[in-house]
Amino acid sequence: MTAYYRPSTEDITTPYRAGRMGHLREDDAVRTGFWIVRPDETPGPVTLTLPFDRTIYVVEGAVEYAVTDGPTYRIAAGDAASFVKGSEVTFTVLEDLRQFYVDSL
Repeated sequence: MTAYYRPSTEDITTPYRAGRMGHLREDDAVRTGFWIVRPDETPGPVTLTLPFDRTIYVVEGAVEYAVTDGPTYRIAAGDAASFVKGSEVTFTVLEDLRQFYVDSL
């Protein structure tokens, strides 16, 4: 059995296109970690097509995900959501955000 542990005092994040990202685990099947970003670190709404299933849990802050030809979700601290591979989503960071993610590769 393999365990993945990072103490809360350890900064696992590295600069990312917007904000900071830190992978807690990354292998052939799954990638997990945190995305930490402020609204002023993003160029505004960003649209992307997910190349994997993604599940998120917002630890702090708020973000909006608009699914193309589907609903729009405001996901705030304590909320979770899951998007299937191939979904086209537009996200907007609304408040300083700390988001935990699980990508099923």
